[in-house]
Amino acid sequence: MVLGQRGSIHTIVLGLVIIVGFGIALGWPQYQKHKTVASAQRALDLGKALAFAEATYKTQHGAYTPDFVQLGLALPCPVVRDGDKIEMECSDYVYRLEEGGVLRVQHKGLPKWFDLDLAKGSVDCSHEDGSIAGSHICSRVDLTGAAQP
Repeated sequence: MVLGQRGSIHTIVLGLVIIVGFGIALGWPQYQKHKTVASAQRALDLGKALAFAEATYKTQHGAYTPDFVQLGLALPCPVVRDGDKIEMECSDYVYRLEEGGVLRVQHKGLPKWFDLDLAKGSVDCSHEDGSIAGSHICSRVDLTGAAQP
């Protein structure tokens, strides 16, 4: 009988711990990738909402505004003013209006960003050359459904 032998329970528990450890070691990177892509999709969706609000603002006032507070949306993150630079800073992403009516949604830690062209209603996912994380995110995120002015 296996259970009657001295130390056999400890061996079985050790085996189970090792199997669970391998499962976690193999699954954790996939979980992190999924979490990063989901965060990027939420950032892009917020960027699309801001782009639509900017287009509405331009229709009413004749120009885009870099101050997202003036758009009348319930903003999930604080708007930070540093001199003439106005940005909305969230936990992973920074939102700002660039020259030429381009809304930039840039990741704080990874070399990747989304550019939402307000005039064209297009979305571009970009990353630095050689950025594996940036290319992975850009290939997995849904760019369709861009806000149209």
